[in-house]
Amino acid sequence: GVWPETSPRNPVVAVLTPVYKGGDSLAACLESVRAQDYHNWIHLVADNASRDASRQIAESFAATDPRVTVLSFDEMLPMLENFNRALAFVPSAARYLKQLHADDTIHPACLRTMVAAAECDPSAAIVVSRFYVGSVLSPTDAPAGPTRLSGRMVAKQALLGTSNLLGTPSVPLLRIARMVGWPSLFRADRFPPGHPTVPPHNQGDKESYLATLDRDDVAFVPEALVFLKEERQSASGFARRVGGWHATRVDLLLRRGLRFMDHDTLRKGIRRAVWKWTRSMAWRSLKQLHRDDPEFRLYHRLCLDDLVPRLREAGYTSEAALLAGVGSFLAHLGPTTFTHPAPRREPERSELP
Repeated sequence: GVWPETSPRNPVVAVLTPVYKGGDSLAACLESVRAQDYHNWIHLVADNASRDASRQIAESFAATDPRVTVLSFDEMLPMLENFNRALAFVPSAARYLKQLHADDTIHPACLRTMVAAAECDPSAAIVVSRFYVGSVLSPTDAPAGPTRLSGRMVAKQALLGTSNLLGTPSVPLLRIARMVGWPSLFRADRFPPGHPTVPPHNQGDKESYLATLDRDDVAFVPEALVFLKEERQSASGFARRVGGWHATRVDLLLRRGLRFMDHDTLRKGIRRAVWKWTRSMAWRSLKQLHRDDPEFRLYHRLCLDDLVPRLREAGYTSEAALLAGVGSFLAHLGPTTFTHPAPRREPERSELP
């Protein structure tokens, strides 16, 4: 590729699209970048050993636009590890990163609007906007106008799940020089322990921003600039199949909560997350009475094995007792061992809840 020159008023934006078997949507994603009314960008398309036409589609765009570069990897990595591998190829000329997953698109004014917000507020490490999930505008509780938000407040809301300003990695624009841990930005630890495939942590993308949010602010622009694939279309993802969001939120609150909130707020947040997890497991378990799903039971059994003792040790005895009771109920539904099929890759995006 050809790296553009940067200037104080026209900084380089690196757009990064990790893709695995995204041939059905990749062209629309790439076209939305090419249609930007801000022109000083480069687009890195990181193909994670796809077996469909993803690489050929990306190469066809690169053949007609020198700002597009295709990174072709022969080794398929798990989702968050693949993100980190691709970030290492972002050139030093870039001041900002806009990650854009292969099934998402951006408004023609996205880069210009986000860069303008970042340049006007050097204290902001991250710029976010409203976004659409299918036809639904989110977040519903966003500010009415452009504003600077406390990074610690945004982190607290993300931990508690009370506001979704960060959305998915396709939503933010990142000021590279301020991102803690760059370029290994994403925490690639897996959860729960003991799982045969050790799936990605469902809150791993949000956790990856916490260290940055602890010290820097967030600039918010009210325009809807990002269009995310409808949630129902990503139903094959592991998190959606087993309903993994609540368990991973409990884990994240236990590990990181006190950094961003007081004890009372954390206690309420953990209690809320435990109740949501309990209701989700009960509802899904009742549904599973009519079809065998040991994968669902195994996932939650291992989450419970890990989290119940940790909750008890941290003083959340009533929450631990509630979850232990649900675990006993799950145990009566059937075995939690199964022959795992060939690994199914997660889509190259993160789930929203």
